[in-house]
Amino acid sequence: MKEKRAFGIFQDGLNIKVAQLILSNGIIKVESLDETILSSPLFREEEEIKDEVLPISPEVEDEDFTDLEDLDEDAFELPDLSDIDQTEDIEKLDENGDEVLPGQRELQNFLQIFPLDRGKISFSANDEQITYFKFDSDFAKSGLKKKLMKEMLTPKEIKSRNFTLGYIQNPNKSGLAFTHRGRFQLFHALRDINLVLSKERYFYSYIDPNEISLMNLIRHNYEFPADEFVLLLYIGIDYKVGIVMRDGMHIKTFPIIVPEADYETTRQAIYSKVILEQDVSDMAITKNVILIGDHVSDSDIEFFNSKAMDGDLIQRLTLKKLFIQEGTGTHITEENIARFAIPIALAWKTLDPKNKDFYHCNLLPPKVIENQKYFKIAWHGYFVLAGIFFMAYHGTVSNLVIKHDIIGFQKSNASLEIELSRNRGMIVKLNEIKTRLTELESNFEKVELLSGNKNLWYYILNTFSETLAANPISWLGEITSNDTGFDVSGFTTSRRSIITFSELFPDGDISSIMKYEVEDLTIWGFEISYSFPEARLIKQKDSPVTQLTQEISPEEEVEQEIIEEPKVEPKMVPKDDTITFISEDQLLQEALNDTEESTTRPVVPDEMITRDYRHILDVYFAGDYQAAIRLFDEFQQNYDYHDLSYDALYYQGECYFLLNKYQDAIRIFTQVYNKGKYKSPDALIMLGNTWEKLENYELAKENWIRVIDEFPSDELAVSARYKIEKMSGN
Repeated sequence: MKEKRAFGIFQDGLNIKVAQLILSNGIIKVESLDETILSSPLFREEEEIKDEVLPISPEVEDEDFTDLEDLDEDAFELPDLSDIDQTEDIEKLDENGDEVLPGQRELQNFLQIFPLDRGKISFSANDEQITYFKFDSDFAKSGLKKKLMKEMLTPKEIKSRNFTLGYIQNPNKSGLAFTHRGRFQLFHALRDINLVLSKERYFYSYIDPNEISLMNLIRHNYEFPADEFVLLLYIGIDYKVGIVMRDGMHIKTFPIIVPEADYETTRQAIYSKVILEQDVSDMAITKNVILIGDHVSDSDIEFFNSKAMDGDLIQRLTLKKLFIQEGTGTHITEENIARFAIPIALAWKTLDPKNKDFYHCNLLPPKVIENQKYFKIAWHGYFVLAGIFFMAYHGTVSNLVIKHDIIGFQKSNASLEIELSRNRGMIVKLNEIKTRLTELESNFEKVELLSGNKNLWYYILNTFSETLAANPISWLGEITSNDTGFDVSGFTTSRRSIITFSELFPDGDISSIMKYEVEDLTIWGFEISYSFPEARLIKQKDSPVTQLTQEISPEEEVEQEIIEEPKVEPKMVPKDDTITFISEDQLLQEALNDTEESTTRPVVPDEMITRDYRHILDVYFAGDYQAAIRLFDEFQQNYDYHDLSYDALYYQGECYFLLNKYQDAIRIFTQVYNKGKYKSPDALIMLGNTWEKLENYELAKENWIRVIDEFPSDELAVSARYKIEKMSGN
């Protein structure tokens, strides 16, 4: 029996994983697993692609191409590279002088180790370009594909035909649809690489979403009780997701978004997200957990098992029906099998396309599928072809020679690129030396500039003197300088004065603030770092304090807040007094709280609001729910006009729920629902969960029914039905 090979290629951020499988004597085996990390993306983000979009032609728009697996390799007549239009695309790139990006060059060098022209290739779809839509059995009664296009795409997108659509269906006719917009980066990059690495045209088999690949492995290698939930927990570099299945069917998918932190904190945040998802959805998803991806080491298994409840089963993915080719070495371990799960699934489906356990869907553009199909013509067609051939022969011979030379030049260029990559380390070192020399030259210029201006320190000290005079009971302790700036330490009885001091010179950075309690007086110690002001811009001019005083009109002076500072002589701080360290953000917030509310709301940058919100989420995910409640409440008071204030209100309700403060949780979730925004279905689910905890099952059921009635297309409606059925069964 002829051996067949397949290659699965999976991209996770800049990480590329490739699995090479072989079908020999009816047995599928792993031949090779390898990966690389690119230094840059395959394409520039702003790059516009012309003549590379593969639209769906009207003739094939409604065709189903899932029967591609029925065609053998021998049934395809693959033309020489000179016969396909892909070379014309490369010629356009050469004529325009487009530069080959480092990521494309590195991918080309990496793929040279695989015999891609001797098998079929499958890819993972770009996850960030896919949108999903869950539909029920009523939706799928008739005209499913047209309904899905109308539901998931705008008329403009449908008209552009720059998309591919696929779906899977469960036995009850419900299912999951997915649409990929734009081009497939891996596919287009490999088309270009094909021209350099091989004269044979590569054969492309499938492009599947990551969720489909992972579910295929579970359906084919595991058997679970039909009434038990199974959680596939895939933790990769950029791609992190949880997939819930039951009885071999897709139930739901939830993203796993965790803040960047150390390894232990990340694992804890992942576990907290899973537990919260289980509590919110009221599904026992931790009963069977399968770990997949880059976090499947023995220590990861041990960590999650230490958190598991009695009766929960947490294990690393194992593929019992997959074998390992002899002589492949020891690098193909159970841990690597779990890490390379997605590319393995892609290659496996390519070698066994008729497997009933695999979902039969394909996002490969229909035009590519059509171009790879073998076709036959009638006897009279040969006369037509002969006439066309003789008419075009003389015009194409010279063109074929030129294209052949181009391929030769590209191969020579690839060899030079490999040689150049060996010297890349030396080039990097030379660039580092060049950068260092530039920095030294810049420093010399600064020193020369500063040393040539005698007014610099006079300007600095004079500015401090005038500012201290305008801010009574403030004094400096020490001023020290360095190559690029200077540091100042001092004391004041007014917290707002510290902010004024930080704005005197460029790049003012408050590095520390300390609070001293001396008898009945509060003294604030501070340390601030500055950059030197540009010496050539320093002239004999009024200080900022004087200018500020001159610019205030009498009317504005009346409206300003008058703050009388106590006139107390500075005292030394006793060693046994309490010192409290306060961050710059806390100082800003306290200063705002001490100032009476203005008639005009201060404009706070959106980046600062988002940063504060993410900080509170870190506290929430760390499990400090009491502190999170306080911070969420302060956030709503400070930024009640911002959209994130609504999200903060909802998560405050979850904190009360997790602390068993159910009456407070009911109050908060009711407010969330009454606002009528996008968290309304979540609020109704949580209201039902809260009343269930209080054993008021009628009110719990009433809130779940409202989810189904008011939000029938929301995925939480499925959870609501399940909760009602479960409660009715009990």
